Amino acid sequence: MALFIVERDLSKVSPEQLRLNQRDIASTCLQLKAQGKGIRYISCAVVPADGRALDLFGADSAEVIKEVQASAGVHYSRIVEILDLTPNFVHRDTSRSRRSLQRGFGAVIDRTAKGTAHTMTEDSAPELARWLTDGQRLFGVCLETLENFERVRSRNQTLESENQMLREEVARLRHKVDVVQADRAEMVAAFNDLAGHVTQVVDHILQKSEDGENTPQ
Repeated sequence: MALFIVERDLSKVSPEQLRLNQRDIASTCLQLKAQGKGIRYISCAVVPADGRALDLFGADSAEVIKEVQASAGVHYSRIVEILDLTPNFVHRDTSRSRRSLQRGFGAVIDRTAKGTAHTMTEDSAPELARWLTDGQRLFGVCLETLENFERVRSRNQTLESENQMLREEVARLRHKVDVVQADRAEMVAAFNDLAGHVTQVVDHILQKSEDGENTPQ
């Protein structure tokens, strides 16, 4: 699975819309993954100074990522394949985790529909940072809920498949029982016919024997 960066323009995207876009992208990735397509939404980074978002994906091809963006209805500037050249000597406990990167978002540029940039004041920066932190936390909860839903749905499909196999096995056993009962009925009928024939033969022999005894010497 290759790594791809999807660049998005946030100049006309509000923080609330950014959060909704992330939710839609994550949900679409889970849906395509359930269909057997190789896709993984790894992380999202924001460049406040440029008003850009950089989404990191793992995917089999760029076409899969284009399908994600189209299904989620999220516009993007470009999709670029990248290489992970992190040295082997860099341990995981040395680099920052995805959660810490998410908590490190300091601000996002929020522009008006005309594209006029608004300068963030010192008073609004902490509030926006807190809002982004809460948004990322809620986004993580939503993503975890969607993943749990996919696991439950996959388990349910497995159980339905097993149940179908059991129903087919029960039907097959019932058919075998019907065949055995039919064979038994035929054997009983044949035995009754044979018993009747033997009875007739014995009666005939006894009748002849009695006739012979009654004949004068």
